[in-house]
Order: sequence, then structure tokens, then C-alpha cells
Amino acid sequence: MDQPQSMTALLMTGADELQIRQLPIPKAGPHEIVIRTAFLGICGTDVHLHHGKSFYIDNGFLKHPFIFGHEYTGTVVSRGAGAERVGVGSRVVGHCMVPCNSCDNCQRGRRNLCRSLREVGLRFIPGAAAEYVVVPETAVSIVPDNVSLEAATLVEPAVTAYHACERTRVGKADRVAVIGTGTLGMLSLMIAKLTARSVDVIGVAQSEMDYALELGATRVLRPEEAARDAYDVVIEASGVRSSMQLAIDLCDLGGRIALVGIPGSASPEVSQGALVLKDISVHGILHGIDYYGLTLDLLATGKLDTRKLVARIGGVEEAGSMFADMSKPDRSRPKYLIRFRGE
Repeated sequence: MDQPQSMTALLMTGADELQIRQLPIPKAGPHEIVIRTAFLGICGTDVHLHHGKSFYIDNGFLKHPFIFGHEYTGTVVSRGAGAERVGVGSRVVGHCMVPCNSCDNCQRGRRNLCRSLREVGLRFIPGAAAEYVVVPETAVSIVPDNVSLEAATLVEPAVTAYHACERTRVGKADRVAVIGTGTLGMLSLMIAKLTARSVDVIGVAQSEMDYALELGATRVLRPEEAARDAYDVVIEASGVRSSMQLAIDLCDLGGRIALVGIPGSASPEVSQGALVLKDISVHGILHGIDYYGLTLDLLATGKLDTRKLVARIGGVEEAGSMFADMSKPDRSRPKYLIRFRGE
């Protein structure tokens, strides 16, 4: 059977503009693989790109028109010269970050801080909002047979939540607070509660807070209701400017803070004295590139069910309405997936 020569792709052509186009199917170069996309997750970064207000656009990494998309799963359909790590037919989840693996930070084991970092759909590598995507063979993890590609699509954001829990050393005696009820907040809740003594979720949208209870939150609280000096670990996943000070206020003596959310501008003045006098450790969490395997293990063993976060799955032609839905308040399930092909 002849292979198709063109593919359907979804491009951002300007602020609040999406277009479906037919483009040539990309070919794999040396040590690259071609993946037939199954599902693509839309995240907050994509929403910012859609509105034309993004770090990646402001700094010239992306110029319209471009193919977006960095949370994806699919099946390997071909390989370039020298690509032997992943076989044709393998079901894979893509890595957003693609490090060089040779700079000083990569050699130190801090690949998320690669000095020559590339990112699928964000800088230097076209995204996965298309029927086919080409990436280096090192930029994927194989999905276990008992894990659906739909569920595995959320592994890309989940590794960040896993990293936050690992970096703050969440343990069995810890009281954890998660600030934020979006995808990263909900994933942080789901992963932290596998270990922690208790996990409270701090939010403002009632429907999202109610759903956090369904996912296993010990309590859901509004910011003014949360007890100060009461938590061993605080995971800030909202990206709200004022939440840095809230995280400090919530921490008990010797507490640990993981900053996952990224505010659009500088946070208001924070109490540096409280950081010192309470001996608080603060960790910036940049993705979790080394946690794909461990996160997939959680899915394979049934400890984590990411499908609970999916609000809607739709075809390429529904992408515009899904972006609109993501901007609406009071959603319970935060995740939207574009289906390109089935399993």
C-alpha cells in the first residue's frame, strides 16, 4: 500500500487564529523517528500561544505560522539512519524537552537545564498538532501495553508533578498543601496522596474544588480558610502572583515549597524574613524529564489514573471550541485532548 504524502496539521497563524492545513509528511533524519500522532493534550502554555502572549513568541522562538503541541502520544512508523533505540510499531509518549545530552548540565544529570535545550512545539522542533511528528529517538518513552495512549498523553505534565513531590521529599508523615486546581494542581494532588499523611487543595473555583475532593483531597479550602504554619510541603501550581506569599504563610517551620506554576509577571514583595526565620526551602520545578519511566509505572500499576482529568476529547475541527472551553471558569476536569488517530 502506498504511503500517504500529505498530512492534516493544525497551525497557529496569528493571535486567536487556528488553521487546518494539508502539509507534506516530514521525513526522519539521522537518529530521528516519525510518529503517527494519536492524541495531543492542550495545556495552559498552548492557550497562551493561542492568544499570542507567550515567552516563546516574545523571545522569537516561535513565529506565526507554526505547528504547536508538546503533550502527545502515538506510534512509531519509520526511523532515520542510525535510529535503533525504538522499534517501528512502538507505542510512545513524547518528551517535551529535548536536551543535547553533552553540555555540562546534562553531564551533571540536570538535563532539564540543558544549555542547548530544544522543545517540541515550543522551540526549534515543530509540534505534534499534526498527524505525524518527527523527533529525535531519545525524545520518547515506550508506553506499557496495559496503558492506553489516551491516558499516557498526560504523562508529560504528570512528570512535573512527580518531580515536585520528589524534590520536596514528600513522606508518610507530611501534611501537604497544593495551591491550584488546574492540571498540574490535580496531578500533584494525585501523586502526593500516594505517600503523604494528608493533602489539602487550595483553590477558588468551587466546581474544581469539588472535583479535587473526588480525586482524594483530604480537604479543599479557599486561600483565606487555609491554616497558616500548618504544612510540611506546599506545592504552588496555580501560577497566581500572590501565591508565593501564600505558600510561605502556609509552611510550618522547616517546610519545603515547590514552585510549579509560572506567573505572567513578577510576584508582589514576599516576606524574605519568614523564609529565613522559618528555615523554608524553596525549589523551582522545571519539568521532570527524568521521571517519565516512574510516572508510566504509576499508570501501569493502577496507582495513577490520568483519564480522570480529561474533560473532552475531540477531532482537529473541534480544536477552536476546546481552546474556548479552556478559558471558561468553573471547569471541573481540566484537560482537553485532540484525537488524531485511535489506539
